[in-house]
Amino acid sequence: MDSDNRPRKACDLCYTRKIKCDGQEPRCSNCINYATECTHIALRRKARPRAQRRATQNFSYQPKAPNRAIHQAERLEEIAREAPVDNQLSEDPNHAIGTLKLPPLPKAMAMVGIFLNTFNTALPLFHADTLLRMVGQCYALHPRQRDPLVWAAINTVFALASQHRPSSTIEGVFHRQTEHTSEYLSNAQSVVSTVMTGDVSLLNVQTLLGMVMVLQTARDPTPALTLVSATMRLVHKLGLHNRAASAHLDLVHRRQHARVFWIAYILDKDLSLRAEIPPVQLDDDIDVDLPSSLPVSLDDNDNTAGTLVTDDGKAKLSYFFARIQLASIEGRIYRYLYSTQASKQSPLERTLLRDSISVALDEWRASIPLEFGAAVVTMTARTKPASLGFLCVLHSSGLQCRMLINRAQAMDEQWITGVRNYSRGISPLRIPPCWEGLVHEARDFVLLIQEIWFRHSWFRWITTCPYISATMLLTANNLHNVRHKKVELDIELIDAALSWLNDLILEDPSDAKKRFRNILTEAVHKVKHKLAVNDRLE
Repeated sequence: MDSDNRPRKACDLCYTRKIKCDGQEPRCSNCINYATECTHIALRRKARPRAQRRATQNFSYQPKAPNRAIHQAERLEEIAREAPVDNQLSEDPNHAIGTLKLPPLPKAMAMVGIFLNTFNTALPLFHADTLLRMVGQCYALHPRQRDPLVWAAINTVFALASQHRPSSTIEGVFHRQTEHTSEYLSNAQSVVSTVMTGDVSLLNVQTLLGMVMVLQTARDPTPALTLVSATMRLVHKLGLHNRAASAHLDLVHRRQHARVFWIAYILDKDLSLRAEIPPVQLDDDIDVDLPSSLPVSLDDNDNTAGTLVTDDGKAKLSYFFARIQLASIEGRIYRYLYSTQASKQSPLERTLLRDSISVALDEWRASIPLEFGAAVVTMTARTKPASLGFLCVLHSSGLQCRMLINRAQAMDEQWITGVRNYSRGISPLRIPPCWEGLVHEARDFVLLIQEIWFRHSWFRWITTCPYISATMLLTANNLHNVRHKKVELDIELIDAALSWLNDLILEDPSDAKKRFRNILTEAVHKVKHKLAVNDRLE
């Protein structure tokens, strides 16, 4: 018999809402509760051909790494069906309240799958099985019965999934994705007071960190800075910074506690340095294992979280660990070079500390496998859509550290004024130590950005300052040595950056951006004039 024509035991209401039908006559219990007729008209869903099912299951938007997220996402429906019958009430348009609604379960499954295969692959905010179980149990409840904290956590996951889903360069498509991200974030923020008060659990911190992750990609980082500072206080309240607080937990939960702490640590250090304000977490007050130092569990499929793998599987990058190491360097840069305490140091002390941090940054960069270096990523950019944004942020943050150490970045007034004065012949150019290496790193980053960046990249505002700073570095190098071998390439890169900067000023005008553009334009004209003179002499 054709399976599509078999009679169904469930009535139309229970079948379409995917709730258990008790089959009572003349009306089942659910039809009585919803005051509807108990009918059996709707046809059974036609099963897809087996080949088509395989093709659908094999397609996923994910880096080619060994993980089981898609299979886990497919378990959501099963988890929801296994929930207690009394709680399995679907949304009724006549009775459901609007505050704790969620999108349909199939859409949720897709969104969770995207989250697990993109964001959570690089920065493991959630343990996959725990997240799937939580989502399934929440969907088994009527909106009136849902926990606001769980609802906020799920909306945060959806916001991150919307932000990291396969991007489109089509304006209308991207606009809808942005609207969805904003809608999910707004949902989570609507109950933020509940999330931040009362009994604090790991889920509270995970939810807030997820919000910070979305907020940090905005033009104005102030909301992200404010929220991460408050979140760090909850981190301390839970004792996540101290291994003693999680000593009684099993291995899986201990590892998740450690991961959440280190994600908070990364955000605290990174956002604080970008704003040049003190971070909340002190390095001297940390006694917690790195996630990689905890033993693995053979029966846990979450062991490889935080690792990026090349398409051929031959090279791996512990992205999570690399971000933790870089965050530690970011903290040292602020403490020893930009804090109030640093301003009281002697020139010799500052030089020694700067050299020490520079060595640490060199060692960090050397630890990144060549396959994940900016130059190689640029050449293979079109084949790695899932991890490109994370690698771009990694190299952006590393370059920003280098420029801050050498005080050669776009927000440094003394540096920018020095470049302008040099282009006018007023004063010599201050060349930082290891100049050629700094210029090479800046060039590789500009090439990477111009290869993968487009107007709606989620990492757009995170990488904007390093991008324009790197452009100024290339310009200063052209002024310093107009005869170097890559001057023509650098001029092309700078011209493209100037065009991008003009568009940015039209979208987000400010006096600081206009002044920077004018200085950059003036310097570029000077370089081109020097080249023209040299060509005539030759």
